[in-house]
Amino acid sequence: MKCYNCGKELTDETNHDEHIPAKNLFNELEPNFKVNLLKVPACYKCNVKLYSKIDHLIRDVIGVLNEDEDYKKKMTAKATRSITRTKNWKERIFSIDNGKSLEVSFSYDDIKKLHIKNFKGLFYSRYGFPIPDSYEITIIAEGDEENEKAQIVNKNYREFLDYEKEWSHIGHPEVFKYKIKAMIPDEHDPDIFFDGENVENAIGFVCSMEYLNALKPLVLAQSKESLDENNVLQSSRWS
Repeated sequence: MKCYNCGKELTDETNHDEHIPAKNLFNELEPNFKVNLLKVPACYKCNVKLYSKIDHLIRDVIGVLNEDEDYKKKMTAKATRSITRTKNWKERIFSIDNGKSLEVSFSYDDIKKLHIKNFKGLFYSRYGFPIPDSYEITIIAEGDEENEKAQIVNKNYREFLDYEKEWSHIGHPEVFKYKIKAMIPDEHDPDIFFDGENVENAIGFVCSMEYLNALKPLVLAQSKESLDENNVLQSSRWS
């Protein structure tokens, strides 16, 4: 048994189970949204110290984005309390539309860190080992709309995932669903990838996650050895 995040060897005594995604995403929802939650093994540092100060951010973003959906109202109230308790809350809230609406700022880098955390947990759950350090992880998420090349990559890899079919979920499909596939090159055409359970030859992995139909990041994990000739964000295949 190893830590899903850093790969440290664990025993039953040193394991601190990590919820993927964070349990606070479910706490304010009805019981039928909280079944079959996912836990993966984690060391103390990765479970308690690494993400504890930012683990609430995805919940807060979704609470702020709530468009009067009843099942999210408690989450919105929790997010409001969380935001207004921070020391710099006045610097994070902006009035727009002549005072008719408010905007709240969040750390984009911290949100991406949580997406990576959740991807690593899903990877461990799917394949039974931590994703090696030899893979570089890239996130395409809300906020990247103006990056034209990233959006082309986003479109192509969502097609590779067969976006409309066979989603897995944690808790409830309305709360958190995901798809993850290996990118295994075809032996006759290295520009064509297929999925499979034997991932030794995979040059990367692609994963899509959806949090309460509000946040929908795409995660790309690519072998550093293949980056020079197959970088999915720079390759002419997506030009």
